[in-house]
Amino acid sequence: MEKQKDIRLNKDYRTAYIKDFRRFLESKNDNPKYEAYLSAKTLCKTRVDDAFKVATKVVHRVYKPEDVSTLQTLQKKYNTVDATAKDSCFYFAVVDSKGKPVNEINEYRDEEQKTKHFNFELDGSHTGNSSYHNDDDFGYAWYREELKANGYNPDIRIEQRDKPNNPHASTATNSCNNWLKGNDGSSTDWHQVWKDNYALDIIGSGGCRSRAIPCTESEFATFELMLIAKADVVKTHQDWIGSIIRATNLVGEQIKAMKTKSEVDLLAKEYNWEPQISLNKIFGSALVVDNSSLKSMTDSILGYERKPSKEEKIATAKIALQKYHESQQVA
Repeated sequence: MEKQKDIRLNKDYRTAYIKDFRRFLESKNDNPKYEAYLSAKTLCKTRVDDAFKVATKVVHRVYKPEDVSTLQTLQKKYNTVDATAKDSCFYFAVVDSKGKPVNEINEYRDEEQKTKHFNFELDGSHTGNSSYHNDDDFGYAWYREELKANGYNPDIRIEQRDKPNNPHASTATNSCNNWLKGNDGSSTDWHQVWKDNYALDIIGSGGCRSRAIPCTESEFATFELMLIAKADVVKTHQDWIGSIIRATNLVGEQIKAMKTKSEVDLLAKEYNWEPQISLNKIFGSALVVDNSSLKSMTDSILGYERKPSKEEKIATAKIALQKYHESQQVA
């Protein structure tokens, strides 16, 4: 039986293999960094819901529901009355048991009242430093699977980190933003969903900062836990995808140096990776690469802990036993 000829790789084939390797890494549910990302999302949902329960209590303590109801009735009766509105962003200020402001030292070493913005909207700041909506990264991380399933790239900002602005990045971010807002084929405006789910009736007009709502230290701490949880969702998303990008780049450099399909097959075997690539050209030569060492390096990047081999365990045990006997002889 004639031996099947090897397939010689070209630039397009190598590029396809590299892209498929990243797909393979993203599909691995046992990745510790992916597990951390999922855990962060689960905890964040709890923190957001807990914070909103406390926010509801704090807001109702200041803006009595019965007063809000009265003003809403008047608004319906008289179009000149505009006294209440729904909001999902709150500016809380800490006070003590006597209602006096609780101060803290700011970054400029000045003493000021302990205050912060807490925005429950999808693109609200997760640092609390601003009432403006400027944190799209959380939406990308929270709805990553949905964005990917619809052909968008929620990892674009991680891929473009430390790179100058460019049309590709702008197009990708604009597309993600439009989809999250219910455009570009999306049937749901996720920004509106978050705004509606976490809205409370406020009495008064003006911006968020114009109405500092008093709260206790404990209540303020609950709101800060929400910000920390939202920031952690962003961070774990960046850590997970960032590690995959670094591992893909490392393996990609090896694939770029390969000549034939059989070389990629050896690499794939090391990772238990089944490339979803269709090749049809034949002919080639061979190149030997140290796939085991390469996998060890990417395992370290991705957060996997390499388990020692049987031989390594035996060697470690022998060393420990030898040291034990030596210590007994000294004693």
